Amino acid sequence: MRREFSAGGVLFRDGEVLLVKNPSGVWTFPKGLVEEGEAPEETAVREVLEETGVRGEIVGYVGEISYWYQMKGEKIFKRVRYYLMRYLEGSPTPSYEVLDASFFPVETARKLLKYRGDREIFKKALAMSGP
Repeated sequence: MRREFSAGGVLFRDGEVLLVKNPSGVWTFPKGLVEEGEAPEETAVREVLEETGVRGEIVGYVGEISYWYQMKGEKIFKRVRYYLMRYLEGSPTPSYEVLDASFFPVETARKLLKYRGDREIFKKALAMSGP
């Protein structure tokens, strides 16, 4: 069994939230693996920028989720730490890692988020930010 540790961002801009469409076609938050020697906060900022072209800064810690998934027959246990982020600059432009990236109104984002963990993180982030 392999373990992975990732970090990502829940980034708000003017009452909208930034989402990415993952390679499976599911809308989620930008995130990625924490690299050796990198703090999770650095990973969150880097991954949001790499996956979406949007620069943000961390304003708080939202929470951590964990789940199992399978890749090429291997079972992987993944932990993801999420940070609340404030928009600094940039327009959503999807990288090669994601199918799409866009800002959505809160109510639309609520409907688009399919993963239970994402919905829990979004609820906590909204309570912290109050957009």
